[in-house]
Amino acid sequence: MKIAYRIITPILSVGAIVIGIMLKLFHFAIGTVSEELSQLTTLLEAFNVQTKFEFSVVDIIQLLMGVDTSKDSEVDVMALIQPILPQLIAFVVFFVLALLMLVAVGAVSAATNKRKLVMGLCAGGLVICFIAIIISNSAFSKIIGGEIALTDVVSAFSESSWAALAAAFVTISTATLSGGFYGVFGMYILIIFWTVMCDMLIKQPIQIQKKHRRKKPLKSLSAVFRK
Repeated sequence: MKIAYRIITPILSVGAIVIGIMLKLFHFAIGTVSEELSQLTTLLEAFNVQTKFEFSVVDIIQLLMGVDTSKDSEVDVMALIQPILPQLIAFVVFFVLALLMLVAVGAVSAATNKRKLVMGLCAGGLVICFIAIIISNSAFSKIIGGEIALTDVVSAFSESSWAALAAAFVTISTATLSGGFYGVFGMYILIIFWTVMCDMLIKQPIQIQKKHRRKKPLKSLSAVFRK
């Protein structure tokens, strides 16, 4: 069981890192403030304007480096995200720390038998994730509160003036963390349960109890003839 633990745990750690990097971290959706304007969302889609936005680690790095994700757009992305830039930087820092903690979990579990240390690292990673959630909620409240102009967002992803006009009547209705973050968060919990289970099996291995049946003693021939 020790060998299995030292093989599977690093694989789980590496898998969590891949999930965190490859999958999307943020999910945003455009909606309307009233039912009367509900058709505007359909109008935006008719002009091939995205009504749902998702960003991964690579997308965030591009934004922080000032690289525009759209082609031939005159919108300054850095100026666009300026209201949430401190929260965005803080989130990236803590999310990177969460990924580095996974690296430590994989290294410790592969090189040593210190399972308590692995659980401690996972607990630290969960604390970091909780801090990242608090930071993201602060940024999301600003986004939903309208501190980022949605018309500029739409203009960054579409050249249509009609789309920009329609965007003036809608708002960002949903802002949440997505699968990449919760994949990392969930993997920490999975590694903790996996470590606890393995620790119990290693300390108290399951042993198959063999029942020994006592054979009846053979009677002597003299006793048989006496009967």
